[in-house]
Amino acid sequence: MKELMNHDLKLITEAHSAPMLSIYLSKENSAVDVKALSGKWKESLTRAEFFLLKDYTKSFVHNFMEPLWSSHVYEVLESLDKGLIVFFSSDSSWYLKVQSSINDLVVVADSFHIKPLIRIKNNESGFFLISMSSKAISVFLETNSHLFRLDTYRNPMILSDTDTNKVKPEDHREFVMQSALEINKTLAAYKLPIILAGVRDHLGHMRKYLDHSMILTESIVGNVERLKRDDIRQKCFEILTPYYYQKEEIAIAELDLAVKKNHAITFIEDIAISAVYGKIRKLFVMENKQLWGSLNKSTGEILISPRQTNSHDDDLLDDISQIVLNKGGEVIVLKNAHKLKGFIAAAVVTDKSHLYDYNQPYSIT
Repeated sequence: MKELMNHDLKLITEAHSAPMLSIYLSKENSAVDVKALSGKWKESLTRAEFFLLKDYTKSFVHNFMEPLWSSHVYEVLESLDKGLIVFFSSDSSWYLKVQSSINDLVVVADSFHIKPLIRIKNNESGFFLISMSSKAISVFLETNSHLFRLDTYRNPMILSDTDTNKVKPEDHREFVMQSALEINKTLAAYKLPIILAGVRDHLGHMRKYLDHSMILTESIVGNVERLKRDDIRQKCFEILTPYYYQKEEIAIAELDLAVKKNHAITFIEDIAISAVYGKIRKLFVMENKQLWGSLNKSTGEILISPRQTNSHDDDLLDDISQIVLNKGGEVIVLKNAHKLKGFIAAAVVTDKSHLYDYNQPYSIT
């Protein structure tokens, strides 16, 4: 299996080789317990076979599942990882390690189940780390569970450890300024959060010269040269958690405003039709709420099942999310149900001219 990269999300939504198997495997604690993960992996595969046997022969299911039964993909997990996502079909397979908590889930359907992945991609699309010391400034990029060093700018005034105390403050400020000019060129093409790390004087100088709106207020303060790579990543995740929470709150406030202007809908039937028409600008769905059934992707008509009954039932909220993404809309996947006030989904739409009923009973207090 190959690692899932950011640009693969579009390929996943466009895949058409059913049946498609999606497995979300959570890790219980910080340690990597291979035996426990092996047991959960086998339970997931057994559940997948249960749904496949509803619609396919035993010989087909055996041949289809054999690569997964022989795979030990869960062994890629490391201490900081909180889970693993596996997508598998007869002609494609991906895996993704995640540092965001997930729930165990197995979905066999005619498309991959990506709703939890959307939240993770929204919150873990990567970040920049700028690490500073008197000797050098390094730029790191976190993506796909790895912290890569992109560039290092070395202070020309410091050739050895004995030179550190000889550098004048104004000379160090000049070094930071010149480095920042080059770093700005690297950051300009991205819209990723930027975390600064170093002693307070270095942080202050860098903030003066970096020209980017995504620099986070909170920094890693201290001598970063003494920190291990995993310790730095952990501190970054601790800083990013409130940042992404704030982004979600801003999106909810936008939904509140849309409700007041009568630009929001909450009936799932209307949301499905609006998605097909390309009228949804921003869709809000719950990560851990599934609505099983089928969706006509030409008309928006939906059929709801009482539960996941076979290998063709899919989560309608997931199907609608994929349509919205393919039509150029945005999908916000929420973990807390109270933010939708009891509704399973809500959408900010460009207009309602295609709907028969404009009166949507939705209020946020």
